[in-house]
Amino acid sequence: MKLLKKIIVMVVFASVLSIVNAQDDYESWKLQQNSSMKKYINEEDKAFADFLKKNWEEFETFKAEVYDPTPKPVEIPVLEPKKIEQIKVTDKIKEIKIPPKMQIEEKEQDDCLVNVEMTADPRIQINYLGLPLEMNYTPQMDIQLKSPMNEEGISDFWYFISNKDYATLLTQTKDYREQLKLNDWGYCLLLNEISKEVSGGSQNLSRLILWFLLSKSGYEAKIGFAEDNVYLLLPCKNKIYGVSYVIIDNKRFYTLSFDKKEQLNITINTYEGKYPKADDLIDLNVSNAPKIKSALIEKELKFKYNDQEYSIPVTYNQASAEYFKNYPQTDLEVYFKAPLSEEATYSLTIGLKPILEGRSEIDAANVLLRFVQTAFQYKTDGEQFGSEKSLFSDETLFYPYSDCEDRSIIYSFLVKSILDLQVIGLDYPGHVSTAVWFNTEPQGDKIEYNSRNFVVCDPTYINANIGMTMPQFKDVKPKIIELQK
Repeated sequence: MKLLKKIIVMVVFASVLSIVNAQDDYESWKLQQNSSMKKYINEEDKAFADFLKKNWEEFETFKAEVYDPTPKPVEIPVLEPKKIEQIKVTDKIKEIKIPPKMQIEEKEQDDCLVNVEMTADPRIQINYLGLPLEMNYTPQMDIQLKSPMNEEGISDFWYFISNKDYATLLTQTKDYREQLKLNDWGYCLLLNEISKEVSGGSQNLSRLILWFLLSKSGYEAKIGFAEDNVYLLLPCKNKIYGVSYVIIDNKRFYTLSFDKKEQLNITINTYEGKYPKADDLIDLNVSNAPKIKSALIEKELKFKYNDQEYSIPVTYNQASAEYFKNYPQTDLEVYFKAPLSEEATYSLTIGLKPILEGRSEIDAANVLLRFVQTAFQYKTDGEQFGSEKSLFSDETLFYPYSDCEDRSIIYSFLVKSILDLQVIGLDYPGHVSTAVWFNTEPQGDKIEYNSRNFVVCDPTYINANIGMTMPQFKDVKPKIIELQK
């Protein structure tokens, strides 16, 4: 019996020892795998850091391209208001659908708009367009740059920062991006705020960190230097105007800054080639209105139609205008296709619905035309901003003045979203207008496109009705800006 007990104890002990050894083997295996992964990551970054020690060349910066060199008119033509005779409604507009009601009062719980998982590690807080955001940040990312700036200092920077714990930070920024519905520009703004926060006020270090974070996010980005200044160089899916650039491998790399617009006339040292798997190009298209902090403002937009005065109360989000403040000037299709913020869409639809209901398509389009023509004050971008700046519709509501493309952009949005009619943009030298396709074709000036006659609707020609082109553009063929319905 005693012998049997001894045997049992020995078997149990052997089993436990086997389990312990197996666990030790597993832990050793896991440590080895993690070490191999770390080694792989370090080797990839080390190779890039080594690459950055050489392969630098001088590249000339090219002068910023101008979208339309033809000056816009400082004074716009104004017609005497002409009463429009009411006609029998045969093409009544469709039922106007009110978008989901927004909570349009100021939100005290804006910090609860996002919910990102945090660790117990140290944190930083940034102010993203008025919205406080927290994220984990490793203090060891603090870096002292060598001066003067050169390829060796940039290589050292990459080697140093790539061996720090940045993965958690990037995971959190991507979570914020998804929840706030940020496009590429909005994501760049987020990374830019982080870079400024952790750089301690150093512009060079901030741009280097931004370059690193963009590269690690999968975007093609380069860094360049001239004398002791660092410049971020970004290619883009869209053409950018008003910003200088260098050409590398037949591709434009713009000298983009997310805090101001820069035009450089210097030679920049940079490199050909790119960080592995960093292939994405910045896309300036806006498919969703960003869900950022509510900084709501109300204003009255007044206009007159057929001797009757109307007043539309509009609520818009000032933070949306801040979001687009330094947006690069790009092709007009980007502005025409961008949505209006939910707050502004809701309040404009509510305000215009009782004025438009029961009208024909033509009459309703005329009402919206008069609204945009006269409820907004006209000034060229040069007068208002000192340089060319196309406005997104939220900005048109925010700024005191707008010009022809700004009015055409917001008019096309109203016609598409409220009247459910197809619109195209008309891009003339020095002027932008719109044209609308109606189910019943009215009299007036038309543009044939895709086998349909689109009727000219000019939101800048004051008191002009549909079918009326500004006199100086009567015989000018415009470039068509195709829009989605």
